[in-house]
Amino acid sequence: MKDFILQIKKNLELNGFPEKKVSLPTEKMYELADNKGLSLNKVLESLKKTDNIDYEVGSEKIIFSVKPIDSNQHFNMDGMTPDMMKKAQEMMGKMDPAELERMKNQILNMSDEEREKMLEEAKKMGML
Repeated sequence: MKDFILQIKKNLELNGFPEKKVSLPTEKMYELADNKGLSLNKVLESLKKTDNIDYEVGSEKIIFSVKPIDSNQHFNMDGMTPDMMKKAQEMMGKMDPAELERMKNQILNMSDEEREKMLEEAKKMGML
């Protein structure tokens, strides 16, 4: 399922996602999933849950968009020390609101693996 999800995400990005909504043909998507022995409904739910990608299935096309951010939504920051959190908060406090919102959306759209990699890179650069 992971490879199919990556393929969908790549196709979405090639068509301007997440900056704009992207649609893919419903019937073709079901066929592709079925050919891989997957349930498209489970794949779509996984995209929604882990990648913050919302979708609306229509008879002709599936429309993908960025899932609205719930103010209570957060991601796992295991491995961050209190000092790291303090530095991150200080850095974010110096950003303008639009830049901060853009960064927040970008981070929420990352997979857990991408967030973990970003955290490791920030540690290596001495940012955290």
